[in-house]
Amino acid sequence: MEQYVFQPAGEAENDAIHAGLRAYNRKFVPDTGDLSLAVKDADGRVVGGCDAFRMGELAFVDVLWVAEDCRGTGLGGCILDQVEAAGARQGARRVELNTFSFQAPGFYEKRGYRRIGALEPAVGEYGHFFYAKEL
Repeated sequence: MEQYVFQPAGEAENDAIHAGLRAYNRKFVPDTGDLSLAVKDADGRVVGGCDAFRMGELAFVDVLWVAEDCRGTGLGGCILDQVEAAGARQGARRVELNTFSFQAPGFYEKRGYRRIGALEPAVGEYGHFFYAKEL
C-alpha cells in the first residue's frame, strides 16, 4: 500500500482540493462556471465576498462573508445580487446555500430564499439551515 501523509491543509492545498472536486464534477456536468468574487474598500482591504459556482442550472453559494464593520450597509445583499445575476446570465435557474442560526437565516429569507432543510441543533444549540431560491 502507498504511503500517505496527512497534514492540515493550507490555502494552496484547499485550492487544489476544490480544483480536484470541480474537475471531477465536470465529468458529469460539463456546463460549469465560477461565480466567486471579492469586494475591497478604497484602501484595498477585503471587506466581503463569496465562494460560489454554477453547475448546469444550479448556482451554489459555498461561503458568503462581510466584514463586521460593513454589515448592515447592504453590502451582503449586493454580493448576493451579483452572484444571482451572474448565475442567471450563465444559465442558472436556482441558487442554493446554507447558513447557521447564528449567521444569517433572516437575511436570506428576506431576500426570497426558502428553507428546504434544517438540522436542529447542529452545532451546540445552533441550527444549520439549507436554502434555495428560484431565479
